[in-house]
Amino acid sequence: SAALPGSTIGKHVRHVLDHFALLFAALASAQSASNNLQHPLGPVDYAHRERSPLTESTVDGGQCSIGRAIAIVEQLRERETAIPSFITVSDTLPGGTTASFLSTVDRELWFCIHHMIHHNAIIASLMFELGLNPPTEFAYAPSTIKLAHDLA
Repeated sequence: SAALPGSTIGKHVRHVLDHFALLFAALASAQSASNNLQHPLGPVDYAHRERSPLTESTVDGGQCSIGRAIAIVEQLRERETAIPSFITVSDTLPGGTTASFLSTVDRELWFCIHHMIHHNAIIASLMFELGLNPPTEFAYAPSTIKLAHDLA
């Protein structure tokens, strides 16, 4: 990329999927929905991602990783009432220290979705550089899309 040297569509796809995968792994480890503030799931450490080279460098690897994420979401839909509420997340802060936070699974899923939208905007820029046209609403937050429809 001329605008973002070293950046590729595949790297951004892989980065987004890494975040979802960490959350999904914590959910897969849940034995029951009886967690509470004293016994949250996790921790989910967003700084320690798998960073699969196949996901970011090959179409087949990317499609396989996307397919796995879709399958997990479908499984979560089936057991929606059994999804625990509380989760501990950690990440690296500026300066290199690590901090842990108590959160909810719903909030972390929403974080992953908004994080994906942010990266979709970068992916859209990379697509334009390659002469490709991303879908119209590909890189917009739901609130932006709603506002555009309300104003139309």
